[in-house]
Amino acid sequence: MQLTRGTLVAMPEDGPLAGHGVTHRMAEIGVIVDDWVEDVGARAAFPGEAKRLGISPGSIVLTIQRTYLADGRPVEIADIVVPAETSQLGYSGPVGERTSG
Repeated sequence: MQLTRGTLVAMPEDGPLAGHGVTHRMAEIGVIVDDWVEDVGARAAFPGEAKRLGISPGSIVLTIQRTYLADGRPVEIADIVVPAETSQLGYSGPVGERTSG
């Protein structure tokens, strides 16, 4: 909220930029997202999560905490929970050093 309070992007799901990705929303207020980190884990679903996800309580879920960064500063964190039995995670990215230009 330090970055977004009082801006059009203060609430990601409201306003004229609702539904736009974090990089687009942050760019609108002059913040350039330049990196992201994900921490992935697995655990038993909490009862409320299981109900919302339509799975049995105690089913295994994947947990993903995605952090978007701008110049090393976290600007948005997403906590994602999905059923492990019906989900697959896939990642890709560039190989080698990044160069500007």
